[in-house]
Amino acid sequence: MLRKNLINKLNARLAFLSKVTVFAERILKDLPSGILRIHKNNRSVTYYYLKAKEQGKGKMIDRDDTKFVKDLAARSYYEKVLRSAKDETRLIKQFISRLPEHAVEDISRSLSEERQKLITPIVLADDEYKNLWLSKPYEQRGFSEGEPFYMTQNGERVRSKSEQIIADHLKARGIPYKYECPLKLKNKTVYPDFTILRLSDRKEIYYEHLGKMGDQNYADKNIMKMNEYALSGYLQGRDIFTTMETQQKPLDARVLDKMIDDLFM
Repeated sequence: MLRKNLINKLNARLAFLSKVTVFAERILKDLPSGILRIHKNNRSVTYYYLKAKEQGKGKMIDRDDTKFVKDLAARSYYEKVLRSAKDETRLIKQFISRLPEHAVEDISRSLSEERQKLITPIVLADDEYKNLWLSKPYEQRGFSEGEPFYMTQNGERVRSKSEQIIADHLKARGIPYKYECPLKLKNKTVYPDFTILRLSDRKEIYYEHLGKMGDQNYADKNIMKMNEYALSGYLQGRDIFTTMETQQKPLDARVLDKMIDDLFM
């Protein structure tokens, strides 16, 4: 998954460079050929025009012909952009094509069963890493008597119907998570609703569902909680992700699925 994530990012970069290349080539078709030389002294700037491959100082451009000057400057810029885009594209494609058959985390799996028994991998395969992460015990928050009872497909008790939906959507997409696993901040221990292992970079991220944002006291309390996260180095959009709802505006499962697909995979 780590190498797959790298390749996905490189392919995204290739797609971006392809768009840049097409755009630059289209613009260059409409720009005059030639080279712009700029001479600056203390009092003024003078522009000179040279035909392609022409040597020397060139022909002075009329001071009022600003469009021609700008077009020549644009040609120089777009030609450099085009060269850079093509060079980077070529190097990225070469890099991808020369990657070894097996990523380092998959080497142990490529060995025979007998040989696997003789070695201790220094890098675990994704499923082994996930299983090890999930196997580490932790102490959840308890439930008070009389609290509503919601059960996830993983057999966990959660505190709300929305949390049940979230847990089941994570499970459906194979996202490893822990419910209310303790996290130490600077001055206190908190229990994020979900601690998620993002396998693409093997990073732990935290997901809080704020389910009563129509309640002012609840909203104020959770604003303070988000501030505590940030002051302890856990930033929203990087380490912390949230969804919100009120009694009138319940959790939108489409938003949840979009977050899972774009941020948690």
